[in-house]
Amino acid sequence: MLKKTQEGFEIMQERNKRYLESMKEEESSEKNEEEREEEPHYDLEKGDLPAIIISALLTFMPIILALGGALALAWILLH
Repeated sequence: MLKKTQEGFEIMQERNKRYLESMKEEESSEKNEEEREEEPHYDLEKGDLPAIIISALLTFMPIILALGGALALAWILLH
């Protein structure tokens, strides 16, 4: 039984080595591709930044207010 277990460990170690080597090769090829391809640069137009900030506030403010209200209510009732 010990021999079969040892053989299994050796097989898994070999598979892990092959897998890690293939991952290193993929990462190096991806890095080379990323270096070749530049990310597109998007210019913001006038008024885009305030619009982004306002939309973020409209998205997250109701959540923040609901959580704050729940905490305030819990503080009042439990304190």
